[in-house]
Amino acid sequence: MSKAIWIIIVVLIVAIGGASYWYFFVKKIPEGGVCQNSNRCDAGLTCISKTCSSGKVGSVCQQKSDCKSQFCVKGVCTEGKLGNSCQNYKDCQTGLLCIKNSCGSLPDYSKYFSGVTVSKMKPGMPPGTNNPTVATDTFTSSDAIEIDFTGVKKTTVGPYYVEFINSTTGEVARSTIGMMDTNFQGEDTGMGTDFSGMKKGQYDLNVYFGNALIYSTVITLN
Repeated sequence: MSKAIWIIIVVLIVAIGGASYWYFFVKKIPEGGVCQNSNRCDAGLTCISKTCSSGKVGSVCQQKSDCKSQFCVKGVCTEGKLGNSCQNYKDCQTGLLCIKNSCGSLPDYSKYFSGVTVSKMKPGMPPGTNNPTVATDTFTSSDAIEIDFTGVKKTTVGPYYVEFINSTTGEVARSTIGMMDTNFQGEDTGMGTDFSGMKKGQYDLNVYFGNALIYSTVITLN
């Protein structure tokens, strides 16, 4: 083989090696590209889950601090707006609820009753002189919870039930379905239950009437 051919081969090898080095070790990776560390990503991008991310809506994320919007849902940055994907109420903007994995408006209960009071009391006995209720959204495992409906419309008649949904996992931690018969009868009413089996944390307290969500608030169990 002639010297000229050897020179060409050497030049090609050097060129290929240089190009490979530039591509794999020097070239900056754009948004959405595969990465091993943030140093390989374009300026302003961070390597998250081996993907270069800007933190903008639609970018890859692992936690809310990875997002400019502070909403990270199933590994993707969202805005927490009406209709956006969610797993719990923390994935939605203030004033919105996570309903069936989508950020939705607070339910309007005004056509059923005019007010709801959530209180704590001692378990094992109904509310009364010997068991006064204290309006609150913070409870301990030794408390019972009382939910009172006031200004109930005469047309509000039928069974209702209450669920406590873990605000982090979205799982139903407790439901009154099958536990007790609770019915609206066109007049003020209330119901109470304890927190047996529930762990410490935050919960969405949801009230359903006719299988539709009509009231929701957040409580804390310490």
